[in-house]
Amino acid sequence: MIQTFTFFLTAFIITYFAVPSVIKVASIRNLFDEPDERKLHKNTIPALGGVAIFAGIFFSVLFWAEEFNFSLLRWIMLSLVIIFLLGLKDDIVAIDPMKKLIGLLVASGLVIVYGDIRIMGFHGLLGISELPYLISVLFTLFVFIVIINAVNLIDGINGLAGGIGTIASLAFGTLFLLNDHNNAAAFAFATAGSLLAFLRYNFSSAKIFMGDGGALVIGFMLSVLSTRFMNSDITLGLISDVSVSKPLVALAILIIPLVDTLRVFTIRILNKRSPFSADRNHLHHQLLDLGMSHRRAAVVLYSANIYFIVLTLASQILGAHTVLFLMVLTAFVFSQIPALILRNRNAETVIEIKRQVM
Repeated sequence: MIQTFTFFLTAFIITYFAVPSVIKVASIRNLFDEPDERKLHKNTIPALGGVAIFAGIFFSVLFWAEEFNFSLLRWIMLSLVIIFLLGLKDDIVAIDPMKKLIGLLVASGLVIVYGDIRIMGFHGLLGISELPYLISVLFTLFVFIVIINAVNLIDGINGLAGGIGTIASLAFGTLFLLNDHNNAAAFAFATAGSLLAFLRYNFSSAKIFMGDGGALVIGFMLSVLSTRFMNSDITLGLISDVSVSKPLVALAILIIPLVDTLRVFTIRILNKRSPFSADRNHLHHQLLDLGMSHRRAAVVLYSANIYFIVLTLASQILGAHTVLFLMVLTAFVFSQIPALILRNRNAETVIEIKRQVM
């Protein structure tokens, strides 16, 4: 417990005091995220918050990692550095999307193959237990890329990616801690500490954005934590000794970025557009279109994320497939509510215009 708090506090302090320095350097070097027709902010704001987030996680782990498995630690940290540098370069000088994808594949592949952090099976979910090694590696690589890009895609309003990342890392960390997986818990709480400090400058009226350097780092850390989580013995600890369905709990913890990404990709494909093209179909965009502020929209999505985690943990006694059905149904309904409200408002507006014309 004390070790975990040390990781959390160290990451928090480093990031908290690093952000003002990053803002100052960005101002001197004129490194800003300029507003345009696609972006929601109106002023020039530094987009190098990932530097402070990375520093908080990286140095807190290096300071207190004497009990870690060095062979595993070096691959995680090496991949983390590659991911950070890739995102940082994209924040300063835009990278070709294909080159960026290759970089993500290489960095993720290192920790999956050499660190042996991979999804080894689904623990009976959908009738799948253990995966053959090659399929395990390829599937885990796919999961890493999906999670990293999903976190990057929800970084569209102040505080959203940082807040969702905080909730997810705290959830993973708490469950690891309750089950005596202290090293994994330390990584999770280091991530949470860094993100909480960053939110001090990013929530509501943002003084800095995390940029790709931050979003890719968060996505990578959550990929590592979720994979480690699926390979661990996890119960509800002090609450119950019932073993949880680890794939479902991991899905619930990451459900907001995953569902939002799946939803917007589906809409774009159905409209015969590239799934990577930009639009305003993300959940956070629709909440803003409903008249919500950045703060309120972020809090709504935080609350939804926490709701899914609690729902999944509380429903474990119903059986994995029943819980999966409840999650899918609830996620589908939740994701459609903003669009339905907007559609109804637009229809009422059209009717009102017709009445005025007549």
